[in-house]
Amino acid sequence: MRHAALEQARNRLALVLVLFFVPLWLALAYQVLPDDPVRFFLRAADQPVVLGANTVSQLSGGLHSLALIVGFMMFLAASRSAEFDHRMVLAGYPRICLLLARSVVLLLTAALTAGYATAWVCSFYQPARLDVMTAAFMVGALTYGGVGILLAAVLRSELAGMFAVIMVSFIDLTLQNPVANPSADSPLLKWLPAYGAMQSAVSAVDLTQTPWRHLLLGLCWSAGLTAAGLAAFTVRTSRRTLTQRLLGPRATKPCARLVALHLLHPVRAYIYRQARIRDTTVITGYEICRRLMRRSGPVEAALTKLLPARLRPLFWAMYGYGRYLDDISDTQRLGRQERVARVSGFSELLESDLRAGHSEDPLRAAFVHVVWTWDLPSGGVTALNALYRQDAKGQSTITTWDDWYTYWHTLTFPFGVRRLMTLLTAPGLAFTPDDAQALRGWTDALNLIDVLRDLREDAAEGFVKLPTAVLDEYDVRTEDLARGRAAGRYAEMVHAMTSHARQWLAQAATGGSQHPPMAVALRTVIDLHLLELDRIDRRPHALLQGRSRANPVRFHLTLARGRLRTASAWRRHTQTTATVPSPIHLPRPAEGDHGALSTPPLLPPKPHSSGAQPPQLPAHLIPQHVAIIMDGNGRWATHRGQPRTAGHEAGQLAVREVIYGALEIGLPHLSLYSLSSENWARPAAEIQAILRLAQDGLVMETEEVWRRDVRLRWSGLPEGLPPGLVHALRQTEHLTRHRTGLTVNMCINYGGHSEITQAARALARQVAAGTIQPDDITPRHLAGHLHQPDLPDVDLLIRTGGEQRTSNFMPWQSTYAELVFLDALWPDTDRTHLWQAIDTYTRRDRRFGATRSPLTNPDEHTARVH
Repeated sequence: MRHAALEQARNRLALVLVLFFVPLWLALAYQVLPDDPVRFFLRAADQPVVLGANTVSQLSGGLHSLALIVGFMMFLAASRSAEFDHRMVLAGYPRICLLLARSVVLLLTAALTAGYATAWVCSFYQPARLDVMTAAFMVGALTYGGVGILLAAVLRSELAGMFAVIMVSFIDLTLQNPVANPSADSPLLKWLPAYGAMQSAVSAVDLTQTPWRHLLLGLCWSAGLTAAGLAAFTVRTSRRTLTQRLLGPRATKPCARLVALHLLHPVRAYIYRQARIRDTTVITGYEICRRLMRRSGPVEAALTKLLPARLRPLFWAMYGYGRYLDDISDTQRLGRQERVARVSGFSELLESDLRAGHSEDPLRAAFVHVVWTWDLPSGGVTALNALYRQDAKGQSTITTWDDWYTYWHTLTFPFGVRRLMTLLTAPGLAFTPDDAQALRGWTDALNLIDVLRDLREDAAEGFVKLPTAVLDEYDVRTEDLARGRAAGRYAEMVHAMTSHARQWLAQAATGGSQHPPMAVALRTVIDLHLLELDRIDRRPHALLQGRSRANPVRFHLTLARGRLRTASAWRRHTQTTATVPSPIHLPRPAEGDHGALSTPPLLPPKPHSSGAQPPQLPAHLIPQHVAIIMDGNGRWATHRGQPRTAGHEAGQLAVREVIYGALEIGLPHLSLYSLSSENWARPAAEIQAILRLAQDGLVMETEEVWRRDVRLRWSGLPEGLPPGLVHALRQTEHLTRHRTGLTVNMCINYGGHSEITQAARALARQVAAGTIQPDDITPRHLAGHLHQPDLPDVDLLIRTGGEQRTSNFMPWQSTYAELVFLDALWPDTDRTHLWQAIDTYTRRDRRFGATRSPLTNPDEHTARVH
C-alpha cells in the first residue's frame, strides 16, 4: 500500500490537475453559463425538478473532472507497475496483497478527490445534503478508477489509455447533462456508468431524502468495473504463472503444456502447427528465443511478423541464440573467468547437441531443431562461438570500419545470406545477386542502429561496438559515455552514424526486384528504421539516458500497413515451397541406472617413458575428433623377420600409448581403424589373431586402458564377427557408458561405403512406411543413421605407415578433415606422434569452402612438442 500510495504521489501531472483543474472547471461553469432554470425529470426523486443551468453544469463538470483525473491516475499507476507486479507474482508474492493495495489506494484517491471537489462546490452555493454530494462524487471517481484499472490490463500505450478515458467519460456525462441533452431523463441512460452518481449529485442540491438506490447503483458500477480490472490483472499474471508452470523447463507433462499453449496463445500455436513443431521442449526453447528477440528492439520484434508463419520460429531461434550468448559475454554481473566459462560451456554443449540432433536444454533444443530441420550449415556456429568467447574475455577490438564489418558479419551471417534467401524462394519469385548485397546493407544499418541504442550500456561494459577511429575522430571517450556525459563532438558523431545508416537503408531499398513479398517486407522494415533514426537525430542525447524509441503511433501504423501489404503480396503469389522436413529422431541415451558404477577409482594415464609432456594448446584449438588409420603392423613384423601376427600384437601397445596421449592432451573423441570390412580377404590366421587381440583388449579386469576415464563406442557390423567379440564390445560399451573423459570409437568390421549404404536403407524404409517424404531428406537425416550419429565430424585424420590414402575410413564424417600422413609404422607410433599431428592441425586455416577466417590467427600459440 505504501508503494502504491507513493506511486500516486509521484504523479505530478495528476496532482496539478486535482489542485487546479477541478476549481477551474467549476468556476468556469458557474461564471460562463447563465443561471437560467432548467426543468427535467429526476428519477432519483421520482419527480420533476428545476435547477440553474450553471449548477447542473457544475455537477456534471465536477463528475467529469474526477472521472478524467482518477481514471487516468489509476490507469497510469496500474500500467507502469504491471511488469513489477508480474515479477512479484511469478516470484511467489501473494496476488491478493497486490489486489488489496490497488483497491485501498483507489478508495483513498476517490475519497480525497471527492472531498476536495465538494469543498469547491460549497464555495459557490450550499447543497442541502453535503454527505450525499460527497458520496456521489466518490462513486463517480471510483467508477472511472475501475475503468482505468481495466484499461491498463488491456492497453499498453499511455496515450491510448488517456484517450479511452476521455472519450468514455465525455460520452457518459454529456448525455446525462440536461443542459447539453434535452433527453437526459431517458430511461436508456440508466445503463451508463455514471448514471447513479449523476442522479445522486443532483438530488443532493436541494432535496432532503437520500437516494440509496442510485448510490447503490453507482457503487455496483464502480465495484463491477474495479473487479473487472483486478480480474484482468489476475488473468494476466495467472496466464504468465500458468505458462511458466506448464511451458517451463521443469514441466513434466508435455500434453498439458501443449494444451496450455493452444488455450493461452492460439496465434503462436498456429505458427507452430504451420512449422510442424510438436516437441514441447523445442517449443519452450522457441518461446525463450522469441522473448529474447522481442526484448532486443521494436524493429527486430516486428521483423518476423512480416514473414510467413512457418518461417518465424527459424528467425526466433537464430536471433535468440545470439542474443543469449551476447548477454552472457557482455554482462558485468559476472567476472571475466565466469563469463568465459559460461560461454565456452554453452558453446561446447551446443556443438555436441548439434552432432546428436537433439538436446534436453530448451534453448539449445530450439537451435538444434532449426539447424536440422532447415538443413542449415553449422560451420558458422564455431566462428560465432569463438567471437563471443573473445567478447567474454574482453579481447574484442574494433579499430577500423573493416574490423566493424568483420565483427558484425560473423555475428549476423552464421549460415550465409544465400541459404536464408533460399528459404523464402517460391515459384515465380526469384532473388538476384543484388538482393544479397541489399540484405547486407540492411543488416549493416540494423547493427549500427543497435550499437546506437546500446551506446551507454556497452560503454559501461567497456566495449563500444563502434570503430575506435570514429570515437577518436569526434573526441568521444568511452568513460564519458558510460557516465552519460555527451563530451566532445558527441552529437556530430551520432548524426554521422545515422547518416551512414540511412545510406545503407537506401541501398537496401533496391532489393527484391524479382520478389515482391520480400520487397514490401524490406520496405516496411526500412520505414520503421527511418522512424527510429528520426527520433535519434532529434534527440541524440536521449541515447545516454536510455533507449530512444520511435513515435509509437506512427510506428504501429507503419507496421500494420506493412503487414497488410506483405500478406497481400504473399497471397498474390504461390505460397513458399520451402516445406519443413520431417526431423530425424535420433536414439536417446539408454535408460537405466545413472548412478556411480561399483568399479575402482579411475586412474590417470601412465606417463611417457621419456617423460615427454603434451604441448600446452588453447582448449578451443584442440580438435574434437581425431581418426587414425593404424597401418603398418604387417610390414613392421616382416622387416624384423617375424610373422605378421607379431606386428598386430605390437600394435596393441601403440593403441595404449595413443590413448594415454589423447587423455593427457584433453582430446574428446578418438576413432581407431582396427578391422575394415575389406580386411577379410587377408589370411585366416591373421584375421583370427586380430579378432583375438581385439577381444582380449576388451576385458575390463585385465586391460589397463579401461582403468582410466575412457568410454568405448563401437562402429561396424556384427555380421561375420564371433559372437564372443560382439558380446564383449557391447558389454564394454555398457560398462563405460557413464564416463566423461576420452571416447574411443573402435571401428571393427567397418567400411565407409557399407555404413552409408546401411543409412540409405534405413531412410528408404522410412519413405516406404510414409513417415518421411523423399523431398524432405537432408544430409543430416542420412547422418542420423550412421553407426555413431552423435559423434562429431572428424577434424583430423591421421594415417601411419607412409601410405597416403583414406581407405574407405569414415568418408562421410571426414569430408572436411585435415589430413596428416606419418611415415612411422603403427607399432613404432607413440603419443608424441599424436601430439605432433595435433600441433600441425592447430596451425592450419580451416575454411570449409569459404575464404580465410577472420578469427584464425596462425600465431595464436607457440606450443611445441619436445
